Amino acid sequence: MTGCTEWKEAIAECALGKMPEPDLAAHLAICLLCQDELRESRAMAARIDAALHRRAAVEPPLYGPERVMARLHAQANIRGWWRWTAVGSALAAVSIAIVMWVRRPAPEADVTSLSKWRSPTQSLLRPPVAAAWTTRPSLGEGFFKIKPAGEIHAQ
Repeated sequence: MTGCTEWKEAIAECALGKMPEPDLAAHLAICLLCQDELRESRAMAARIDAALHRRAAVEPPLYGPERVMARLHAQANIRGWWRWTAVGSALAAVSIAIVMWVRRPAPEADVTSLSKWRSPTQSLLRPPVAAAWTTRPSLGEGFFKIKPAGEIHAQ
């Protein structure tokens, strides 16, 4: 700003359309630099207003924010229909599962078969050659039999 710095804000407000106060009007009557600054500020404000009016008069671009938001809103309405369909089918599946759970047959408790049950853990964890670790062959016998073809098989 080339004018007086104490009148800077008052000149800016006056350039934007506010009526000058008596002190500012008296100063503008005697200060040529502030008069020039006010004139330049008003010209700048007029150019900005004209550019905004031109921009507002132009049709929005093909993929402008308004059209993008309208397309998203339309897609959201379509998705909403599918969402409610999915929710309805999930509720139907849960209802069927609950009915089947409630109407399932009661298990028969057979106490004798439960008392005879043994854990298969030991037999599953035992390696196939475990019998060789606990038994000793008798005299003249061996644990491995050799067949005439040369194959070795464990007993």
